[in-house]
Amino acid sequence: MLDFFSFALQYFPYIVRGAVVTVELTVLALLLGLVLGLVAAVAKNAGRQPFAFIANCYVEIVRGTPALLQIFIIYFGLASYGLRLEPFAAAVITLGVIGGAYITEIIRAGIEAVDHGQVEAATSLGMSGSAIMRRIILPQAMRLMLPPFTNFLISLIKDTSLALTISVPELMYRSYDVASQTFRSLEVYAVAGAIYLAICFPLSRVAKALEKRQAPR
Repeated sequence: MLDFFSFALQYFPYIVRGAVVTVELTVLALLLGLVLGLVAAVAKNAGRQPFAFIANCYVEIVRGTPALLQIFIIYFGLASYGLRLEPFAAAVITLGVIGGAYITEIIRAGIEAVDHGQVEAATSLGMSGSAIMRRIILPQAMRLMLPPFTNFLISLIKDTSLALTISVPELMYRSYDVASQTFRSLEVYAVAGAIYLAICFPLSRVAKALEKRQAPR
């Protein structure tokens, strides 16, 4: 046991630097995903062709294909056509595109969950569509979106491990690097798991608390 702790302490600084990259990937991909998700959700809810059709295709294609395939298409596929992206940029774009598809559905579901009677009442009072969205729908939808959004964020953090496949020096890449050099996979991946848990566990508690608040009484 002492040997385990001494080994873990020796390599912890190197591995934890990968966790910093993991957080950076998550934040940037989340920002991109929020932009894409908001645009696609508005297009789907507006129901105007061809924007709704494009948004639907985007969501179905992204959600219906493996994330690993998508990161290979972005990094290796585009390179074969002369568009060479840095590994970090390719990972951010891929995770952002994937996140955007899931955020689209979170936003859409949140908006649709708001009682339509309130919209009709606001319309009868002469409120404009933008005012109804801003004052009636979004404040209620945001509360409904928080639990699934927090669960999505946890999934996004774990999905950053896919960046290992294109040599982004995130948490899993550095863990794999240490394991391949020391042949002590159990200890290395136990440290990596503990770091992932330290990041994700507080978020999972937040998600559970939010779900409990939204549960019918």
